[in-house]
Amino acid sequence: MRVKASILALALVLTGCSYEPPGPAVEQAVAAPVDAARVTVEDAGSGDKRVLSYEDVNTEQNSHFELTEGFSQDVVEKSVAENFESGAPEEATTAFDLRAEVSEATDDPEQTPATRNAFMTLSSPTYSGTDALNVESGDGFQFGWRADDAGQVSSLRLAAPQSANDDARSILEKAIVELTSMPIVFPEEEIGEGAVWTLDSRTSGESTLLQTTTYTLEELTDTGAELSVDIRQRPALGALTMEDGGELEVLDSTTRSSGNLSIDFSQPLPIRGDIDIATRVTYGTEESEIRVLQSTNTRMQFSPAAQES
Repeated sequence: MRVKASILALALVLTGCSYEPPGPAVEQAVAAPVDAARVTVEDAGSGDKRVLSYEDVNTEQNSHFELTEGFSQDVVEKSVAENFESGAPEEATTAFDLRAEVSEATDDPEQTPATRNAFMTLSSPTYSGTDALNVESGDGFQFGWRADDAGQVSSLRLAAPQSANDDARSILEKAIVELTSMPIVFPEEEIGEGAVWTLDSRTSGESTLLQTTTYTLEELTDTGAELSVDIRQRPALGALTMEDGGELEVLDSTTRSSGNLSIDFSQPLPIRGDIDIATRVTYGTEESEIRVLQSTNTRMQFSPAAQES
């Protein structure tokens, strides 16, 4: 899910977070509601089955996250659109370390009930793109979410350092929201190895997408799980508005994806993982001989943070 920069006009405070690490002063946090993902079990699996849940309250985690994104747009003739191969999009990579702490969620009558409150502090941010943008001033960016034991997130909160420049705010906020757009929510039912379940969710921001994530439980232990991931995305809106006020309809949408995640039930983030998503949307009208092809590539990587010497 993407959260527009305009949400920073809201004045809502971080709640239920008792951990305040040293670092640069941050602005008053802002919050945005998160639509609950719909979970559907396709196959309960085999062998010993149990209800999976996070058991990470009062734990800490040091993690490294990398996000690589690319976008390209081509305008082609209808006759060649179906087999047209888009060129490699310009890509940019945002990377940072995260220190996470999970506490017991406090009761809040104004928010969806939750059992866990994850609070994270970002450090050592870097950005590699065609534009020379400096994100170092975003060191100390804070964010967090409320969630239940199954992983269902109900709200996202962000607090940028007061000293962060506009580039750092925009780039790091986008990366944080992309990170949280990959919800890992377990079913309420008992499942075993080989289980398959889907999550239907919505990504928010500049281009709202409907996303179906399919998880397969490849391996289950007492302390964690190995998941394979398949993702399908499609535009939530059925048309693209042009600068002249005209509209192009969504004629087709395809997604290719692959991914694997290693989950430790005592940690709020995957301890390792790689996810690769390529989505292409075709716009046009039945009467037009022109097609607009928009291709988006997204890669996410989770790994343990490097140990300081």
